[in-house]
Amino acid sequence: MSPLIHRLRGELAASANPLREAELAARLAANLARFGQFDEARKIVAELRQRHGDARSGPATLWIMVAEALIHLFFDLSPVAYDRIERAQRLGLALGYSSIVAIASAWKAHIELERSDYAAMAKSIVAARAHVGEDDLDTHSRIAIVLCNAYTVLGERKKTQFWFLRGRDHAVKNGDQASIEALLYNRAALGISTLRAQNCIAQVSPSEVASFRSEVKSATNLQDLTRIAALTNHVRLWDARLNILEGRFDEAISALEAVRIGGPFANYNFSQHMIEIELSYCSFQIGDIQAALNRSSLVDRSALVGLDIDELMVAAWMDLRMASIDARFGDERLLSLELESKVASYHESQRRLLQALEEVEDA
Repeated sequence: MSPLIHRLRGELAASANPLREAELAARLAANLARFGQFDEARKIVAELRQRHGDARSGPATLWIMVAEALIHLFFDLSPVAYDRIERAQRLGLALGYSSIVAIASAWKAHIELERSDYAAMAKSIVAARAHVGEDDLDTHSRIAIVLCNAYTVLGERKKTQFWFLRGRDHAVKNGDQASIEALLYNRAALGISTLRAQNCIAQVSPSEVASFRSEVKSATNLQDLTRIAALTNHVRLWDARLNILEGRFDEAISALEAVRIGGPFANYNFSQHMIEIELSYCSFQIGDIQAALNRSSLVDRSALVGLDIDELMVAAWMDLRMASIDARFGDERLLSLELESKVASYHESQRRLLQALEEVEDA
């Protein structure tokens, strides 16, 4: 188990202050959720609600809200997570609890980046930095992770590495294995996502693809070592998608079929219809045209609307690649226009993210 969790248990057992106990217990529940230990996390929160549900203790109530947010986030990526964390941030500001404002703002920025709400993300990071204490390693780690993730999406390798190392340093000092794994996982997953998008514009080099195979192996090895269950299926999904970039289409089909029954996945980067397009493309690439046609016929393109723009661009690119060889997969001219539109939207999304990060740097 994580040294951080071990330390929190020890501090909780030694504490004689009920309000301090509530904070420690809520932090313990939040970190258990990040490890995928949801039953114990929920039990702790339920007990805290019984003792502190009357809201007489502001800090205790707000820490409970943060814990509930992370349970919802890591269990099923529920929208309730954002509601809880936003309320904790607002109440923390109103009541003047800087430590709550800092950690809530950092996690709020995390969710906003996931949602591609870049302007809001920038404001949340600025708020987290304004309220974080020098020794608040939880918040410092989360800020660094969000910035590492954001620069990974932009393909900014140097800045990604800078924030990766900073986040890792804070996490190591804190004994926070979940954050160390998150850094490795996110750098691999978001890097592969960015590489997939870039491949729709210009073919990426084998060396670039190979570098991310190493990233996936590192994330998988650490996950096996720490036994963190919260991100297992995410690692498998991006391993499957890396197989496509590597041209290992048979392996990709098997991996996609296996991972599609798992979860949880967010609706902005996962859709069964997107998986069907990927399976169709893989079948097409290995010469099983009938299987590719069958799979393609199952896809409801209108159901893809909620996906991130990079995923929409990949879907359009795959459809066009097949249609350019076999007209049964669609009108090549129309699909070409569709891809052009998605590429333009992707570039606009990248511009907005860069602008948001510039605002963070200037604050």
